[in-house]
Amino acid sequence: MEVYIQMIGWHKLAIPSSLRLFVNGEFTLINCGENNQRFLNEHKMHIARIKNICFTKISPETIGGLIGLLLTIDNISDNAISIYGPKPIGRIINNFTSSFAKIKNLKITIHEISDNNIFPIILKGNVIITPILLNKKNVITTNQETDTIQNCEQTVLDKRKKMNEVSNTYDSESNNLYKNKNGEIEEKFSPNEANSNYLKKRKLDIPEIEHEEAYEGKTEIVNDNNDNGKIEKYKEVSDRDSNKIENTNRNAINSAEIDKNSNMKQCILYLIECPQTIGKFHVEKAQKLNIPPGKYYGMLKSGKSVTINNKIINPEDVCDKNIDGKKSLIIDLSDTEHIDYVITEIKNKENFYLNNLEYIFHLSDEKILSNKTYKDYFLKLKNIKNIKCNQSNSSLKICPFISSSSLTNILSKLMPNIFLKYKPDDPIYELSSKTLNDYNDEKSSNSCKSANNDGNSIPNGDFKNETECKNSDNSFKNEDRIANLEENTNQNYNQKVINSNESKEEYTNYLSYNTLAKFVLHPFHKINICTDEMLTDLYPSTFNSSKLSNFTQENDNLMKPILDFNKKLNDNATMLPSFYFLGTGCSIPSAFRNVSGIILNIQKDFSVILDFGEGSLYQLYWISKSWIQFTESIKSIKVIFISHAHADHHVGIYYFLYIRKILFPHLNPPLILIPKTLKNWMNLFNELFLDIEMRIIYNENDLEIKEIISEDNFLTLHLFKVNHIKESYGIKIESKDIGSIVYSADTRPCDNVKRFAKDCNILIHEATFDDELLVEAINKKHSTIHEAMQISLDVNCQTLILTHFSQRYPKAPILNKSSSAEINEIMNKTIYSFDYMHIPLNLIKELPTCFNILLNLLEKLF
Repeated sequence: MEVYIQMIGWHKLAIPSSLRLFVNGEFTLINCGENNQRFLNEHKMHIARIKNICFTKISPETIGGLIGLLLTIDNISDNAISIYGPKPIGRIINNFTSSFAKIKNLKITIHEISDNNIFPIILKGNVIITPILLNKKNVITTNQETDTIQNCEQTVLDKRKKMNEVSNTYDSESNNLYKNKNGEIEEKFSPNEANSNYLKKRKLDIPEIEHEEAYEGKTEIVNDNNDNGKIEKYKEVSDRDSNKIENTNRNAINSAEIDKNSNMKQCILYLIECPQTIGKFHVEKAQKLNIPPGKYYGMLKSGKSVTINNKIINPEDVCDKNIDGKKSLIIDLSDTEHIDYVITEIKNKENFYLNNLEYIFHLSDEKILSNKTYKDYFLKLKNIKNIKCNQSNSSLKICPFISSSSLTNILSKLMPNIFLKYKPDDPIYELSSKTLNDYNDEKSSNSCKSANNDGNSIPNGDFKNETECKNSDNSFKNEDRIANLEENTNQNYNQKVINSNESKEEYTNYLSYNTLAKFVLHPFHKINICTDEMLTDLYPSTFNSSKLSNFTQENDNLMKPILDFNKKLNDNATMLPSFYFLGTGCSIPSAFRNVSGIILNIQKDFSVILDFGEGSLYQLYWISKSWIQFTESIKSIKVIFISHAHADHHVGIYYFLYIRKILFPHLNPPLILIPKTLKNWMNLFNELFLDIEMRIIYNENDLEIKEIISEDNFLTLHLFKVNHIKESYGIKIESKDIGSIVYSADTRPCDNVKRFAKDCNILIHEATFDDELLVEAINKKHSTIHEAMQISLDVNCQTLILTHFSQRYPKAPILNKSSSAEINEIMNKTIYSFDYMHIPLNLIKELPTCFNILLNLLEKLF
């Protein structure tokens, strides 16, 4: 049996801190932030084999990817999955599964860990995960908690003993939420567990919300306490749209509301313990003692004494001593107030926590990790490796999404101002208190510092400056690798196993590893840190660059329009207004395309979001030239339009609002246009994580809104229904800076799109399928490429931008039908969108020719 922990997330703007525990072919996720499913899919990490998800705390950083992951698993598997976490994880899951994220096949088990509901999680092979609950109200060193841990230890011993006698599998039926014949999720208890002194099961404590709309398949949760649910109240704040805009009033919360701040400060430590390694059985010793082969051998191997000829033979007479299993501790504190609690608890129960402890994984943010008390205690523990799993305060040193980055790297060489790529720049999350000059001065003074200047070591490797980036065999151009991380191995640890008989070692710094590093816990003789799969490149290259070079050399005339465009863009560098295409795929993220996300930049301080799927914030971060540009882009968002309630179009907006509040806590909220289906989810997210006054308008057909851009300029927004799911809308945007832009969102060809797009400057239309899949397009209410072009022809738009491609097309769907002269003309006005694409509107008419060349090039590269 093999047991290891693998680093998945490490940076809040890429993949927030998360781990993956592997036990006997099954996986347990520790936290599930944004981009988890995209990363796991790209690296072929078997998301269908995820059996458990454990949350260390409840925040947008830990749960941001849960919705997308559950929906994806639901599409490919009908297995069961168990979810563990503090309050209010049950309320959160109940909310989104009863509104926009319907689970059809997957059986979900929710274990909401609380003071009187703490129990060990027993995995295959007797691997035990023990949760330790921290919260502000209950210091974990109380007698009650000590009793609980003692109960945990005894329960683990009892269960392991029983499992060794019966089987190596764990019956996960306890505390199941299962679907009944009506499709509702209910709790299930077995009689034995209901009577157990240790596994005290209780119904999920989920306050009810007044006036909450009833949805088909709504999760049924019984509230077993006397707390009243939060009553949603609103106040009108806009004279212009007083009948439309709802403003959540944080002062109008019912006094009986549950203590949200207390719940949000709860966090859970997870102690992972491997089983003992059975000592070797010596046949020759058994033979000398005249023990007959067969059942007696088996009994002695399993640790039982036997009696032969009135003589008692103990296991130690014929077996080596068992080796205790190694442990790992996962710590993710939400507040510095928890530091003393944790340290005191570990000191009071050193045997429980520190005996055979191999790794401590620190998922907390920098304010915790740099705390003197915290560092002084943990870094002085002997023979324990402290792994830093949160590197959010430094710039990205690797790209987690190799395929899309490789494609962008190729395209960026051809059109560097159209296809943008990341330039390392350390984040400053307290930027709202700094001026731009302060930021630039600080950036300049730190420009020559090492990327690892926080005193944390990276074993046998460090981050190199641009001019130092080299590989042992090939040198790389600076433009290809700005901050390449050299092969980061750890020979000091790989080649030896530390056990209790060896001299104690003290690791004076946190150890930093890149994502996909593996920390092996079992079997005992294989314990090490494996970096073979660890990502190392900021700008990876999976394409044959020689093909690109040959193509450009052999097709000088073909490349001339691109060279001319680049020169024109440099000479006429008006970058506003413009588009950022953040995600151009549909349904789920793929290797080359993230899900829907577009930003229309009208002025430096005024931008509009047109859908924002999960991971869109990372996409924006990747195309930003500096940290200040990234934060200014966030600050500039004044309008958010969500076309419909499919998760791939809106799940990223919540994490965006969360990061926006961190960066600019006093910034006025943007106007948010959403389907009413998302009302309850938006209200809950605001209640738990934002607590701000939000300007929300629920989408309606023929709704017209005007927003002021500047004294002499305003933006007109027209919403119209389209033919997709219930509450699906397109939008027309007009101002003197941009002319008229129409975004169809997901739809079949329909009259409303034609009506509002008539003679528009730019039509952004979905083209999910190629023309051979027309039947599937009709069934799923999407459009084909030919249909989108035909609409463009009918409405006489100046430029057509195609997007929302099925993830089966790494490049783009092709036009298979024989084309008329008119369609051929439209093709000369058509742009196929790609992720990380920047389109200045003043040069948009020049781009279709260039994109036809790019598509020919991609045919040769793929």
